[in-house]
Amino acid sequence: MARIICAGLIATDLVFELEEFPMKGTKNRAKTSRMITGGGALNAASAITSLGGDAFLAGAIGDDDFGKFLRAKMADRKIEDRFVETIAGASTSRSANVITPDGDRTIINHRDSALVPETIDLPPDFPFDAALVDTRWPDAAVQIVEAAKRAGRPAVIDAEAPVSDAQAALNSASHIIFSEQGLVDYCGESGAKALEQVAMQLGCWCAVTRGALPVLCHDGEKISEVPVHPTTALNTLGAGDVWHGAFTLALAQGRSEIDAARWANAAASLKVSRAIDEEDLPTAAEVDLFFNSHKKNTGEIK
Repeated sequence: MARIICAGLIATDLVFELEEFPMKGTKNRAKTSRMITGGGALNAASAITSLGGDAFLAGAIGDDDFGKFLRAKMADRKIEDRFVETIAGASTSRSANVITPDGDRTIINHRDSALVPETIDLPPDFPFDAALVDTRWPDAAVQIVEAAKRAGRPAVIDAEAPVSDAQAALNSASHIIFSEQGLVDYCGESGAKALEQVAMQLGCWCAVTRGALPVLCHDGEKISEVPVHPTTALNTLGAGDVWHGAFTLALAQGRSEIDAARWANAAASLKVSRAIDEEDLPTAAEVDLFFNSHKKNTGEIK
């Protein structure tokens, strides 16, 4: 199985489903509420194990009940947590998530500044087939990306605001995947022209995910778009993280970038079509079946 190291945000999500988005200053009753795992790195690692890969998680949690909850979930999902540090006296990162009937999510996150160690103790031989890092832990991101580069492995960055904090990692990455918010944060706008500008500036394969709109990709020469499979969204929370995990796993398995993006689109589509259930992640067999039944051509944007 492909071995992927996932580094960055590890959090506990407190999720509330509401009939409509609340007005400022009002009290609102949720239809449901629950506590689940969250954070881009942990969500991506969870997706990778569900999709048949080996995930090695790197990050930090506090020595509180939220941290204990997350450790137990990592063990349940067979995520290797030897690179997850417990910081004494720190509060585990947590998010309040509001989900509305259209499946859209609004997130408020708190991260203790102590949860950002300056270094990570990586094995000298880099025994991974690919790396996936986010911009929430810049110091570790650059160490992991540079180690992956030296080993000749794909080094993927999940570029979320504030992106420029991880500039050193961006300079060494093989693949950078922006959210629309991340691309706007980094260069002031989103869309094809912005992506082309960034790809030429950084000199690597770049893409921007755009929800239900096609994913835009730039391979250093041209921009292509990878259509998203039509689906009814019930819950978009964590969909981008599933996308990044699936994309990185596909690269590690030897797929081309465009094929990896298509497969990741299928994985994310399955994720958003399901109700909030942290354990109901797509499997490789489910993604393959969905992918093969929704094949579309990739179009080059002139």
